Amino acid sequence: MQHVLYRAAKADPGRRFHALRDKVFRRDVLWRAWVAVRRNNGAPGIDKTTLAQVEEYGVVRLLDELAGELKDGSYRPPQPH
Repeated sequence: MQHVLYRAAKADPGRRFHALRDKVFRRDVLWRAWVAVRRNNGAPGIDKTTLAQVEEYGVVRLLDELAGELKDGSYRPPQPH
């Protein structure tokens, strides 16, 4: 999907990708993002949550909750302190 979007953006720099919202919360997209973060040994973000904490909580559980919040519009990113 990333390659297809890249080619579409290159072919038409003015193109808007309004229909991407439904893809953000797809489980395969979220799982691929997790795999990339894990492979890169991702650093804690604004919420200071480590990879070990995510794995302890449950990756599938976290991704399922995130997918639900993204889909219903209730997700709110953590605010910096």
